[in-house]
Amino acid sequence: MARTALVVALLSATVTATPSASAAGRLTPRPPAGAPSAAVAETQPVAAWRLDDRNGSQRAAAWAGSIRGLPGPGVRFGDQGPDGGMPGAAYFDGGDYSYLNTDRIVVDSTRAFTAGVWVLPEEAGRDMTAINQSGISSTPNFSLGITTDAAGHSAWSFTLPSADGETRVTGGTPQAGEWAYLAGVYDPATGTARLYADGVPVATEEAAVPEDTALWNFVMGRDGNDYAKKRWQGDLADVRMWDSVIDPVELAELGRRKPWLRAYWPMEHTELSDNGLTVIPEVEHRADFLPGGDAHIATDAPLAGAGSVSLDGDGDYLDSGIAPVNTGRSWAVSTKVRLHGTPDRDMAVLSQYGWQADAFTLRYRAADRTWQAVLAHADEPDATTTRIGAPAQDGTQTLLLQYDERAGNVQLWIDGTLAASAPYAAADAWEAARYLQAGRDSAADGVGAHYLDGDIDEVHAWAGVLSQGEINSL
Repeated sequence: MARTALVVALLSATVTATPSASAAGRLTPRPPAGAPSAAVAETQPVAAWRLDDRNGSQRAAAWAGSIRGLPGPGVRFGDQGPDGGMPGAAYFDGGDYSYLNTDRIVVDSTRAFTAGVWVLPEEAGRDMTAINQSGISSTPNFSLGITTDAAGHSAWSFTLPSADGETRVTGGTPQAGEWAYLAGVYDPATGTARLYADGVPVATEEAAVPEDTALWNFVMGRDGNDYAKKRWQGDLADVRMWDSVIDPVELAELGRRKPWLRAYWPMEHTELSDNGLTVIPEVEHRADFLPGGDAHIATDAPLAGAGSVSLDGDGDYLDSGIAPVNTGRSWAVSTKVRLHGTPDRDMAVLSQYGWQADAFTLRYRAADRTWQAVLAHADEPDATTTRIGAPAQDGTQTLLLQYDERAGNVQLWIDGTLAASAPYAAADAWEAARYLQAGRDSAADGVGAHYLDGDIDEVHAWAGVLSQGEINSL
C-alpha cells in the first residue's frame, strides 16, 4: 500500500487542498524533510493563485480566497512549475503588458502578514518585482522580488514602507534560469521584517509600517506604483498571501522543491512494443526497459507485487532506451534488490551512462560485501570519482541513491536509513544523456560489464531529491 500511495502522490498532476470544518484554518499535514514522524500543517492563505491555468486563459483562478487575477497580453500560462507536485506556472515577458492585476487589497500590510511565491527569473541583473501590493504614494505596501546595487550585484528583496521612506530587506543570490521560493514576513509584534529564500531565512531588519499607510491593489509581475519599472521577466508560480506570521518550519517545507517522478518500473509483466519488441513497461511508457540476455519476469518469490526481474549474471540486463533524469541536476534513483547467494565479484545494480563514463553506478562490491555508489566527475574514461558505501545484508534490500545539487552532496539510503553521504559539487556533476541500465554498468566505454546475479524490482527515477518521509514510503 505504501508503494501505491507514493506513486499516486508523485504522479498526480495537482492536488487541491480543502480545509475541513475542524481544521481551524489549517490544511492537510504533510511530512517535512528529515522528520517523517512529524507533520507540518499548511496554514490557509487569505488569497492564493497557483498560476497553473491553461495556456490562453483570460483569468488566473484563485485556489484560496475569491480574487481572480486579470493577466496582461505579456503573460503566458502553461509553463512547467518548479517540481513534480506543482504542474504549472505563468511566464511574464517583461514588456509593457507583463503583469497580472487584481482589483482589491489582499492583506492589511500595517498588520502581520506573510507573502510567498515561487520565482524563476530569466535574468538576474536588474530590479524586478515578482509580487507587490500597491500604495497610493510612490512606495508599495510591500514588494517581493530582485534588487541590484550600484555595482550590478543582485539580491532577493522584501520592501515595506517606513516613517521616513522604506525598509528594504535583502539577501541571497538570484540565479537566472533557476527556481527559488521567496517569502517575506512582517511581524509587528517583534518589529521585524524577514526575508526567506528556498525556505531558509536570509535577512532580517527592524521594521514598522506606519498605521496611516494607504492600501491599494495586489499586483504580480510589475511595480504597482510605477508600471514602467521593475517588470518581472521569467516565471511565477504558487502565489500565497497570509494575514499572519507563518512559522519558519512551514516556510521551510513550502520552499522545498518536491521530487518529480520521471519514471517507475513495477516489474510486473512484459508487453510488446509498437515495433514488436518485448519490453518491461514503465507505468507511463516514457522509458520502457528492453531486456537483454535471459532477463525475465519471475513470479515466484517476487520482491514486491506480482513479479520481479531475474538476472543470472551472465549477460542479463535491462536498458531504458532514454535517460530518465538529468544527472547534472538534482536526481534520485531507487530499487529493491536481492542477490543470489554471496557473490564473489563486483556487480552493478543501476547505472546511467554517457559517451565515455557512467554518471553514477550503484553496485555491489564483493571485497567487503558493501553496496557502493560511484559518481564520475566528467564524461571521461579516467575521470575522478566520488565513492560512498555501506554494508550489504542478506535478503531483499531497498537502495536509494540521490544527488542534491543545492546541498552539494550525494546520499546512499538503505532500507529507509541514511547509510552514507559525501560532498559532490555541482561543478563535478554532468548530464549523462544516454540510458539507464539495470543489472550492469557500461565499463566506461558503452560495453556492458559487471552483470548482476540477482533479482530487481520497483525501480524509480526522480528529478529532485526525496525527504526522509518520502524515502520511508518506498
